[in-house]
Amino acid sequence: MHFDNFDKIRVIDQEGMVEKICDLANQIELSWSFVQKQKNLDLPLVKHIYFCGVTKQLNAIDILRAMMTESNSVGFSSHENGNLPFWCQGKNNLLLLVVDHDSAEEMIDLLEQGIEKECSIFVLFADQKIKNNFFTKSIAHWVLPDHKFDRTTLGFDTFILYGILYKLGLTPDISQDISNLKLNLETTIQHIDVNVPSALNPAKRLAGQMVGRWIKIVAGGVMLPIANRWSDQINQSAKTLSSSDNIYHLAHGSLSGFYNPENVVQHSMMVFLKSCLNDQKIEWMIDRVKEELMCNGIGTDSYSARGGDILSQIWTTILFGDFLAYYLAIAYECDPTPIASLS
Repeated sequence: MHFDNFDKIRVIDQEGMVEKICDLANQIELSWSFVQKQKNLDLPLVKHIYFCGVTKQLNAIDILRAMMTESNSVGFSSHENGNLPFWCQGKNNLLLLVVDHDSAEEMIDLLEQGIEKECSIFVLFADQKIKNNFFTKSIAHWVLPDHKFDRTTLGFDTFILYGILYKLGLTPDISQDISNLKLNLETTIQHIDVNVPSALNPAKRLAGQMVGRWIKIVAGGVMLPIANRWSDQINQSAKTLSSSDNIYHLAHGSLSGFYNPENVVQHSMMVFLKSCLNDQKIEWMIDRVKEELMCNGIGTDSYSARGGDILSQIWTTILFGDFLAYYLAIAYECDPTPIASLS
């Protein structure tokens, strides 16, 4: 493996994915700075938010929900295709449209449906050019400065979405928490960055264990959307098979499915994400399932979220997972940036 061969890494990482990973703290800071400059949004009391145009950032919605665990009084749904659901009507339902060059045509159609159903509407534009070509009828909106939504902008995008809810009065002000989060992210990078040798780098160590194995990331509670993110990044960066699972589903539904065929079991690995902020039952189940699998010859490991607050635990774990997937890509000698997708 080439974890400490910087010349080899530069050859493999042709588009500089590692710089984008390291930019997470800066993304969050820039995003929240943008939010603070926006005016409060004066919309009727929102009871449910229907997100549209977030196909590239479905993880962001789940992570947003986890960030709001202690204050969430509003329901979330994500649009996948077709028309708005029958229940999405009236001012208590907010239609939140995320519009970039790829989604503009579909979002125009959904906007017209939202107006007809008398929903509350907010539009987030990726840039000014798209906004100029979009029919808004003075609908509440923000325009981002020439932004592109993709998996490398998760930090920016999630905090923009949180900021919209904050300006609606649905979430607390986290301005005082941003500097602490940035410090925790920077500290995390000091331990797992490319220049930290494998012997001292836990992300490189875990990636090394994953080489040649079928991978499943397991979590519950606040860590569940992070498990999905880890798995997606492993799929997309390292181009290798990975999936994620809810510890409740694993413990009560699929635990028996990890014994055959034996040749696959011998080349499998389960990684459990833990958090001291989770309910004790979740952490107890993780420990029991991990022990059961380990005693039956299945490779296991765990990662415990760092930080004393929910923002730090969520985002330092995301950062660790992004580095982990990056190092696994390096191990397989594949460029972590390109991904396959259906158009």
